[in-house]
Amino acid sequence: MQELRWPTYALRDLVLDAAVPDERGSLRVRDTQGRVYLDAVNGVGCAPLGHAHPRWVAAVHAQMQRLFAAANSFTTAPQQQFAAALAERMPLVDARVFIATTGTETTEAAIKLALRATGRNTIVAFERAFHGRSLGALACTANTAYRHPYVRCLGESQPEQPFATARVLRLPFGDFEALRRAFDEHGRDIAAVFVEPVQGEAGVYPATREFLVGLHGLCRKYGALVGADEVQCGFGRVGVWSAWSRIVGDDPALSPDLMWIAKALGGGYPVGVCLARGELAAAMGKGTHGTTFGGNPLACAAGLATIEIIESEGLLAAASGQLPALQAIALEEPCARVHEVRGLGAMIGIQVGRPGEQIGNAVGDRLMRDHGVLATVCGGHTIRLLLPYRAGPTELREVWRATCRAVEAEGT
Repeated sequence: MQELRWPTYALRDLVLDAAVPDERGSLRVRDTQGRVYLDAVNGVGCAPLGHAHPRWVAAVHAQMQRLFAAANSFTTAPQQQFAAALAERMPLVDARVFIATTGTETTEAAIKLALRATGRNTIVAFERAFHGRSLGALACTANTAYRHPYVRCLGESQPEQPFATARVLRLPFGDFEALRRAFDEHGRDIAAVFVEPVQGEAGVYPATREFLVGLHGLCRKYGALVGADEVQCGFGRVGVWSAWSRIVGDDPALSPDLMWIAKALGGGYPVGVCLARGELAAAMGKGTHGTTFGGNPLACAAGLATIEIIESEGLLAAASGQLPALQAIALEEPCARVHEVRGLGAMIGIQVGRPGEQIGNAVGDRLMRDHGVLATVCGGHTIRLLLPYRAGPTELREVWRATCRAVEAEGT
C-alpha cells in the first residue's frame, strides 16, 4: 500500500493489526502477518492497562452510547468527576484542572498560565528536555533538530531567521548552581521553571530530590512558579500518581505550582490535563485559552475508568516493582555490553551504548526483528521500556534476555 502520510516518522517495517486478547489487558500485539510481539512501546506509554482491557472497553462503550461530545461552554458529569478525581490524587494544593487532548496542548496551557499569573516573560527549561512540538512547547524542548527553523531562544544564534523568538532560557539538567546563577541574573523576569521529574526522551534520567527541592526553593525566593511536566512520567508510571511526589515526597510545602499529564491518562484514549493551584488558575479568565475536543465526555469516562482499574487491580504497586525486578534480573544474568539499567517504576532505560554512540537504533531493530520485542530508543543509546503497569518478572526477563542477545549480536 502506498504511504500517504507525511514522512515525519522513522517507520518500522511492520504493520500492527490487533492486540492478543487478554482479560487483564493485553501486553502483546500481533502484526498483519500473524507474528506476536511483546509491546514495550505501548503507544509511547499510552496504555497503562495494556491493550483492550475489558472493563475499560466497557466503560468507553457505555459512554459512547450515552454522550460522546459536548462543547466546553457546558459541563458534563464525567468531566466534573474526572477533574475531581485528578485534583484529589495529585500533589498540588487546591488544584484546578484544564482538560485538553495531548501533552503538547497541556504544555501550551502551562506556558500561558505562567506568563499571565506572574506578569513575567521568561521560562527556564533544561537541556535534553522534551515538552512537545507545538510552537510554545517546542521552544521549551531542547533538541535543535525539532526546533529549527521555527524558533530561536535566549542565548542562541540559530536559526538566523526564525519564524519566532522565545524567551526560554536553557540550562543543564540537574545543575543547581547554573540555575542559581540564572536566577541571580534574570530572577525578576523568570515566570516559571519547567522540569520533567524524569526526562524520558533524553534516555530516562530521573532528577535527584536535592535538585528538585533546590529548584523549588529558588522559585519561592524569586516569585517564580514550579512547573512539573509529567506527560510521560506521571499518572502512575513511576509507581505513584505523581513522579514529583515519588522523588520529593508528599510535603505540601514542596508541591509544584503547575503540573501537566497526558499519555497514560486516558488508558489509551487521547486526553491531557494541566493542573494549577486555584489562585493561579484564576488568572485564566474567559477566552484566555480553550479547546474543542479537550474534556469531552468520552475522554473523561476513559480517564475515570483508568483510575478505577489502576486502583482496584493494585497497578501502582505493580508499576513500582518493575525497575527493581529488572535490576535484580540484570544482576542474575549480567550482560557486559549493557552500561546501565535506570529509571523509576515502569519507566525504564537500558543503556546499550555510551552517549554519542548510535548503537541503540540497531539494537532496537534487532529486538523487533529477531526477538519479537517492540521498544523505543532514546538518545541513540538507550532502550526505553514503557510496559503496561501489570507487566512483571516474566516479561521483564524476556526483554532483558532479548536485549542482551541483540546488543551482543550488534557488537560482533
